Amino acid sequence: MRKNHERGMALILALFMMTALSALGASLMFLSQTEIYSSMNYRMMSQGRYAAEAGVHKAASYLLDPAYPVPAYADIGTIYDTTKSPVTCLSGCPNINQPVVLSAISTQASNYPVAAVQTAFDTAAKGTLAANDATITYGAYAVLISMQRFDSYGGTQSVVQTWQITGAGSVGGSRPATVEVVSVIETPKVPANTMAAFATDDTCGALTFNGNITIDSYDSTGQTGGAITLENMDGDVGSNGNLTINGGAASVEGNLYTPRSGVGTCAAGAVTAFTGSTATIDGSVVQLPKPVIYPTPTVLPYSPVLPISLNSSVGACLNTQMVAAMVLNPMATCSDTGGVITINGNGSTVSLPSITLGGGTKLVLVASSPPAKYDVNSISLNGGSSIGISATSPTQNALVNVVGKDNTGMDIPMPIDFVGGTFAAVTRCATCSNFDASMLQFIYGGTGEVRLTGNSGAAATFYAPNAQVQFSGMADLYGSILGKRINNIGSANIHYDRRLQHDFYIAGLPMASTFSWKRS
Repeated sequence: MRKNHERGMALILALFMMTALSALGASLMFLSQTEIYSSMNYRMMSQGRYAAEAGVHKAASYLLDPAYPVPAYADIGTIYDTTKSPVTCLSGCPNINQPVVLSAISTQASNYPVAAVQTAFDTAAKGTLAANDATITYGAYAVLISMQRFDSYGGTQSVVQTWQITGAGSVGGSRPATVEVVSVIETPKVPANTMAAFATDDTCGALTFNGNITIDSYDSTGQTGGAITLENMDGDVGSNGNLTINGGAASVEGNLYTPRSGVGTCAAGAVTAFTGSTATIDGSVVQLPKPVIYPTPTVLPYSPVLPISLNSSVGACLNTQMVAAMVLNPMATCSDTGGVITINGNGSTVSLPSITLGGGTKLVLVASSPPAKYDVNSISLNGGSSIGISATSPTQNALVNVVGKDNTGMDIPMPIDFVGGTFAAVTRCATCSNFDASMLQFIYGGTGEVRLTGNSGAAATFYAPNAQVQFSGMADLYGSILGKRINNIGSANIHYDRRLQHDFYIAGLPMASTFSWKRS
């Protein structure tokens, strides 16, 4: 019997197979399209992220450029409220008591007190890039998270900031994409005075030791009177150039810091040169990533008063030139008792002409907190004379700013000359340490010569980043010395006061502390 009901099954099966193959083909086409879109999305997201990072870098480059006008020391508390985070604007901004913002994108309004800075930021922190057939746009805005002011090492008033920068990158086209990148850029405040001696020059012989000397340390923190203990440790020294030791048995009880590498002759670019000596560096030679730059102290006006020569005879405060100097400093007082001349600024900065001390004269400067400031054209010690401070608390100190110019404005070749004196004697309070080097600071920004010598040592710090410094005689320095080139030609030891690590700061190198991103 014929089975007519089975006729046409092959056609039906063929149709089923064609349907299945069509579905499979459509799936493969959809999968291929999905991969294309996924790759395109990844490409656009990557382009958007890199564009957003470009915005962050452009904004950071502007804010970290030395040409960027960092707010003035006095602006904190008057224009900027730094007690809040983010920092808010007190005056001069479009929106008072709102966060301080610099912006180069339309979705974020700026809020900055200086219109010129906002305009410059808007120009610097945005732009476009071409990527094949697409146009990539980037921009950024920065929120001031914190701001801190401090008196940096050398007496310069410094301000450091922390910014949160948000960069936005957009890729145009039929399927636009936007990516946001956030990074925090901060300039930290770091300890500046961590070494017994540092030479800023980057040439051979920048730091030179001759004879039998020792570089070690002590800590005056919490000490009173003359009770200190010298320790064979932390007597670190450093130089942007090299260390040369000629003859004798010099001992550096610490590390040597320098951007140079290797040990050998300086002519070969190495770090140390020992000539006929049994000298030792007990620590390590630590290579710095780059030369250390110390700021030049602020240029100060010179006193127009003629130089003053003082001796131990009574009546020094009645000296004609001293009287003229006091007239220019109406808040200051001068007293003279048995060859001890005491000058007190009473809260004001005292401007003095060139002073030469002789005949056992003792010049005492009254310290205070915040530091008392004494600007002097130059200072010379002769005939057993000395200079020191008077303090009633260990938190008080005095800054001696040496101008380095005479009463006519001409440079003085040797503005600090302690060749014939007893270096720097001190008059301390009952709870003070006679060896607290933070209490007496000598600051000089010129290129003249600084000579330290005599027959008795004292505690002080010397900050002269552009000067030639020479030690001689038997006078030990309890504290630290910073100069362009330092040459110790006598037997003067340097004992570093570790307390200085907590009292002196400079602005450190900027760094990115956080980084994150997301697709908008």
